[in-house]
Amino acid sequence: MRTSGTASRPGADRRARLLRLLALPALALLVLASALTAPTGAVAASSKYGNARYHQWSFVTSHNAYADDDTQWPVPPNQSQSIKEQLEGGVRGLMLDTYDSRGTGPVQMCHGTSPDVRVCCDEFKAGLLTVVNFLQKNPQEVVTLFLENYASKETVSKTITDMLEAKGASKMLFNQNDWGIFSSNWPKLKEMVSANQRLVIFQDSWGDTAAGSGTLMNTWSHTVENRYSYGQGQPSGCESRSGNALNTNPMPGTTGLTPLFTMNQFSSDNLDPMAYAKIDNGAQLKSRIEKSCRPAAGGRNPNFVAVDHYQISDKSGLTPVSVVDELNRDNYVFEPDPAVWTVNDAKQYVSTYGTNRCMVRGDEFPDGSGGLVTQRACANPAPSSHQWTATKPNYDGKGHYWIKAGNGSCLTVPYNNGTPPGDGTQLFWWPCETKWFSGSQLWNVMPTNTDSNGQSHGYYFINQWTGKCLTLDPGTSTAKTGKVTQAACPKH
Repeated sequence: MRTSGTASRPGADRRARLLRLLALPALALLVLASALTAPTGAVAASSKYGNARYHQWSFVTSHNAYADDDTQWPVPPNQSQSIKEQLEGGVRGLMLDTYDSRGTGPVQMCHGTSPDVRVCCDEFKAGLLTVVNFLQKNPQEVVTLFLENYASKETVSKTITDMLEAKGASKMLFNQNDWGIFSSNWPKLKEMVSANQRLVIFQDSWGDTAAGSGTLMNTWSHTVENRYSYGQGQPSGCESRSGNALNTNPMPGTTGLTPLFTMNQFSSDNLDPMAYAKIDNGAQLKSRIEKSCRPAAGGRNPNFVAVDHYQISDKSGLTPVSVVDELNRDNYVFEPDPAVWTVNDAKQYVSTYGTNRCMVRGDEFPDGSGGLVTQRACANPAPSSHQWTATKPNYDGKGHYWIKAGNGSCLTVPYNNGTPPGDGTQLFWWPCETKWFSGSQLWNVMPTNTDSNGQSHGYYFINQWTGKCLTLDPGTSTAKTGKVTQAACPKH
């Protein structure tokens, strides 16, 4: 997404303009000096999730998370790392099969419904202990368990309740009754973190049931998912395997619950999960989300991307973790942030941080070569100096944009003698240069949500040369005329 470089800007005309700027009178030099002020910095969001709700986030999910190499699984395992390693590697959803052959406990994690072929690897309480330990060490994280359950309600509930109480985490289990989810939808993730309800458990055996101070929710009344049986081929299409279509919203029987969408990216029919993970987990996963599963779900991203061998892929640098990170980058809901802007029908770039503040083309340099980019109250109707458009340059094939002012000039980071300037540097409007490859006029345009219902959308703009974002200067956001700078991009 970001690249950098210090390639020189060729051409005698460019050097001549720089020399003319150095020869400006004292007043102009003071104006230019104000463009290189001390860093102001972008204000980071208060939570890693921003204002996103639980149903707006995506989580890497490991299929048969308990079936790994470390447990001496007698058949080719679905995972090659332990549950602890999976959590540390970015997995936030675990699919576990729970059994209780005696009816009195202990609950075990096994595979195979027939007692003659069933293979058990560990007790459920051991896997649950690993999850609770991780959550207690990582207070911002949320982990979801999906139990394909064959044990009794009593033994499963008791195992969970006893483990949480023993760890001093009796209120960690998500309680849907505290949030009124059936009418008001899933809570914001940062609210779940604040309430410390960060362990979410679904089971497919009974209706919703209490466990300690939380709720074991029925899988099929809260989620939808695609099928996972594809024979010996690769997963394709995105056909629902549940009773509801993937684009169901709200969940039947509720007035406001958006069902969580589990995307199964594995085939339960193959006998070599690792070999198939090397094909299914990278480019094919990304493509299937974009071409099949997102459209089938009515434009929604999957909430749980379930895979075998989560860290393995067909392409270096592209894994389920990176694919899901990209989904969350696009779904992230920013709180008001100096580096996040909306674009209205009048072509105005409106800050989400200031009150009615627009990016405008400011005063021109005395030599007529360009000028400063500033911020001021948005005007209605919007004059040309308040208007900007994103245009693809004719010499760049990497998806970057010029941000062009109403007079055709380009939003520009000061060249600074070839050294990328730092945070707080005021930006220029400058003639667009078709042979200048430093990247100081090239921007990545990154869409994002700006409300927790996914109805309002904004953008942040990353400079290709410096890797920093187009930012309203908070310190001058109440002045008649303030600064527009570059600063550190918002943090997820």
